[in-house]
Amino acid sequence: MITIKSINEINNIKRSVVTIGNFDGIHKGHEVLIKKAVEYGKKNNIKSIVFTFENHPANYFRSNSIRNIISNEERINRLNKLGVDLVISIPFNKYMTKISAQDFVEKILVDKLGVEKIIVGDDFTFARNKEGNTDLLKNLSERYKYSLEVIKAIKINGTRISSTYIRNLVSQGDVYAVDEYLGYNYQLEGKVIHCKQLGRTIGFPTANIEVDKDVLIPKNGIYATRINIEGQIYFGATNIGFNPTVNGSKLSIETNILQFNEDIYGKLIKIEFLERIRDEKKFSSLDELKNQLKRDTNYVFEKYICKSEEFMIK
Repeated sequence: MITIKSINEINNIKRSVVTIGNFDGIHKGHEVLIKKAVEYGKKNNIKSIVFTFENHPANYFRSNSIRNIISNEERINRLNKLGVDLVISIPFNKYMTKISAQDFVEKILVDKLGVEKIIVGDDFTFARNKEGNTDLLKNLSERYKYSLEVIKAIKINGTRISSTYIRNLVSQGDVYAVDEYLGYNYQLEGKVIHCKQLGRTIGFPTANIEVDKDVLIPKNGIYATRINIEGQIYFGATNIGFNPTVNGSKLSIETNILQFNEDIYGKLIKIEFLERIRDEKKFSSLDELKNQLKRDTNYVFEKYICKSEEFMIK
């Protein structure tokens, strides 16, 4: 798969099928569009293209108004796994706010990408002031000789799958429900960093990670998690919060990895959120905190290790 990060890098592609969107999370609804593009491209021997943006358009107008479900790097990785030929991931900038919908179609999709088929969702809008929509794409299709396929909203349990809905679930801490709409567990990836190491002093050493500042962090609390360390799978209890018992002032993401005792400082690890166990709480003493941590880790051990022999840590 080839990734292009600037309109100017596009070398006048002759024939393509293009799907357009922000595709944050590459959720189950996104996958329908992308897989259709890939299948059409293979069947007709033309390039399948995903046209997207590095930054969420809403953040161009209001900085940090939306946090991403996944990082740009992870989004590219997932598109690659879906078999896309070419990803155009460009900055949403002033040029994109000024270009008219017709110019977007003519100068980018037709002239630069040689589009033969466009696949979008039924709520798709684009270009200056969102003036472009599926009706306009249909009206221009005869002039520019492309076909248009509009995909109706994909629903689960009557709820439309959308990045906005998934962000709301994550923000509420409902990570258990996320998998049904996203298609995989919500996850954070980051490098293990040095912190106060308080957990180690009370018998619960934790791996603290530093994550992409643009990625959405679940609601504060204690979570059952699955941890990927260089391809090896472990389970643990992850705390997101401020450690109120010791008057912490900085948000931390720290995981007590069960059946694991290795030095992983500086290593990149991935944490998958399985369920939210409880709220973060300020305890009256370190002993009370320690007893609660025992209950948290016992819960994870009994539910996810003892009952999941395929993931049993040897």
